[in-house]
Amino acid sequence: MAVDFAASAACAHARSARQETRTAVRQAAAGWRERRKNDLRQMGLVIPLSDWLGHSNGPEMIESQLFRRWHWRQMRDAAFAPPDPETGARWARKAEKLGLTCAEYRLELLERGRHPTEEDALRIRAARPR
Repeated sequence: MAVDFAASAACAHARSARQETRTAVRQAAAGWRERRKNDLRQMGLVIPLSDWLGHSNGPEMIESQLFRRWHWRQMRDAAFAPPDPETGARWARKAEKLGLTCAEYRLELLERGRHPTEEDALRIRAARPR
């Protein structure tokens, strides 16, 4: 099997050229930052000690909102997950007896921490959109 040294040399050259490009970009960026700092100093502006000064290193605002929305959905799905069959049937019978939907019954149970009474059912039915 013949080894193509020209192809290997070309690959090595391309790799070094990419590294040289990265180095050149880094150096150019460092030079640009230094010129910007000098320009700001000449204008009399205060230069912060660090680029990270005042940054909490926390997630970005949009990522944080997306996470809260996702977490809220997960918790809501967990709260309204179907109970075991016996409990579900018992709650359905109680909800039907009170004239509530299963979702209304479950929501009242989660909000108040107790099973709805007839007075609660009247309040819930009165609050329904027409």
